[in-house]
Amino acid sequence: MIAVTEQEYWLDGLRVFTHADWLSRFPGLVQGITARVAELDFGPSAEDLTSDGWQQLQAATGIRRVARCRQVQGADVVLCDGRQHSGVHVVGEADALVTAGEGLLLGVTVADCVPVFLVDPERRALGLAHAGWRGIAAGVVEATLARMKELGADVASMYAHLGPAICGQCYEVGPEVIRALGASPARTGRVDLRAHVAQSSLTAGVAPERVTVSSGCTRCDSDNFYSYRRGDRNRRMCAFLGWS
Repeated sequence: MIAVTEQEYWLDGLRVFTHADWLSRFPGLVQGITARVAELDFGPSAEDLTSDGWQQLQAATGIRRVARCRQVQGADVVLCDGRQHSGVHVVGEADALVTAGEGLLLGVTVADCVPVFLVDPERRALGLAHAGWRGIAAGVVEATLARMKELGADVASMYAHLGPAICGQCYEVGPEVIRALGASPARTGRVDLRAHVAQSSLTAGVAPERVTVSSGCTRCDSDNFYSYRRGDRNRRMCAFLGWS
């Protein structure tokens, strides 16, 4: 498991953070998370398909088809087969999306929860999950990896990146969260969500050297990220992943 700091850059006018090593390692991959920008709307409502944020993301990436879901803090995964016509589409109630198709962008919104990016570059399979504590406890990471296997993905060749999220020092929780995640009693009161996601990935068979964890904390870094815990109740970043 390797700590990384995402690279900030402008994607056709859209400020984003990306895993720079992935973009150089995997030609054609489009990956990142939008930064805190007051003018953009990636709010929690999945019905608002005409918001400036989604339309600008579609234009900036150059990928004409965008798939998103109504996030419900669970472990359901939707297979996106790329048959949608051009535009932004809600593909169901779920917290993870997978595809093996090109020309389709997957998107989930986050504001403290973990965006989990999964790539099998050999089989061109992709997975993108929104992992809050409920989803992690329900097995959203394992479910996403299992669905990717149905597409022919091989865990042995897979890479996982856990993007900006609330850090273990900032995420104070109640006993119900501690119990649900099986966290150590010694850490009662605080939970590191990305550590739990990383462990799920490793247990499923992803190689430790292929699991990277963002150094960014959404609550600490108010200049770059929205944080539900800090008070951004109706604002979200968008994590995105696709093959161009």
